[in-house]
Amino acid sequence: MLKAILCPCCRASNDTGLACRRCKADLSLLFAVADRRGFLVSEARNLAAQGKYAESLRSLGEAAALRAGDDVRRLSAAVRLLAGQYAAALAAYYELANEPDPASGGRKPPVDTINRGLTPPARQETP
Repeated sequence: MLKAILCPCCRASNDTGLACRRCKADLSLLFAVADRRGFLVSEARNLAAQGKYAESLRSLGEAAALRAGDDVRRLSAAVRLLAGQYAAALAAYYELANEPDPASGGRKPPVDTINRGLTPPARQETP
């Protein structure tokens, strides 16, 4: 099943064929990119489930290069957390949390107002 693609020429939503339903522009390359991205995200999930975190992050990087999205950012944060890259996972979380939300007109409160008072305690060294 094809995912809906917006035509770059007329902005019509297309999900039934490789040509725009309105202006007949060739959308085959856009559908190919969307399919490749979907494959890379799926592959990243499978690799992470197998414990191959570096390969999973590489697939996610390729997917993000094709089209960035919250799904890639979330999965990247989770894989980094599983890989023990805690600082990078936290940075990915903050990046995701501070992205504008198109559903709310681009407004999203900053993470520090959402998580006020939830900073982790300082590490204590044990003798």
